Amino acid sequence: MINNDKNIGSLLLQLGERLKEARLARNESQELFAQRLGLTRQSYSKMEKGSPQTLLGNWLEASSILGRLDGWQDVLAPKEDLFAKLKRKTGKRQRAGGRRKKKT
Repeated sequence: MINNDKNIGSLLLQLGERLKEARLARNESQELFAQRLGLTRQSYSKMEKGSPQTLLGNWLEASSILGRLDGWQDVLAPKEDLFAKLKRKTGKRQRAGGRRKKKT
């Protein structure tokens, strides 16, 4: 359990750092970015510091503002079975239009 807490904390710190870097690359202050999110500057500052109390909706909204929302769709996507993928790939090709009718 302790190890998982460290991993989660580390991940939140990384997310906060990335958020801060993206905000600074846009040359925006914490105050302005917090206003865009509908947060106080203090709440936003906690977000950049990796606070586990930050709502997921705030992370999604920040990602949307920064144009990085696309990556979130894979967060809880089901894992693909590699054997099933290989089977589909090596399976027999089928015609797009189905079987041809025999001429009579």
